[in-house]
Amino acid sequence: MSFDVAQALVDPRHLDEGQDLPTSPNSGLVEESSACWLDDDRIAVATSTQPKAEPEDDEPRAGLAVYDAVQRIRLQAFQLEEPAGTILALGKHFVLSLYRHPKLIDLSTGKIVHVWTELQSGLQDGSIMWGLDGDAIPPPMAFDPATKRFAIVNGETVSLIEFDGSVVGNG
Repeated sequence: MSFDVAQALVDPRHLDEGQDLPTSPNSGLVEESSACWLDDDRIAVATSTQPKAEPEDDEPRAGLAVYDAVQRIRLQAFQLEEPAGTILALGKHFVLSLYRHPKLIDLSTGKIVHVWTELQSGLQDGSIMWGLDGDAIPPPMAFDPATKRFAIVNGETVSLIEFDGSVVGNG
């Protein structure tokens, strides 16, 4: 659902009438699991599906979409091999996906640009973490959008990743 904050401040009843975002082309997607603003108008939304019934199923398990919240249109949608988990904006054209390992995803193609396989970031795919324990629980992490830096704890080690402007762009 989306709401006009300025309108809600004038008339709180507006919060009773939220508007749905346009639907995803991936019919198997069941719910939004994470979202982040890319700029003042665009939002990236990660979605998840029910687990595969059989390991050989070819059905997509997750997706990622970019919406223009002002014009209320879906700009792009991609199917992903695994859930994106929590996503964080890196400029206007990339998100950092935190499911299993931190991954840099290009929003123009939906492709993974880089994976930090040496870092474990947990299996959280939504705001509810029921059933997660041990290594599935996300470790402590911090993100600084102003400097495009990300820190993650694995065991006794704190790793700091600084994103180069040439990779993620200036905006």
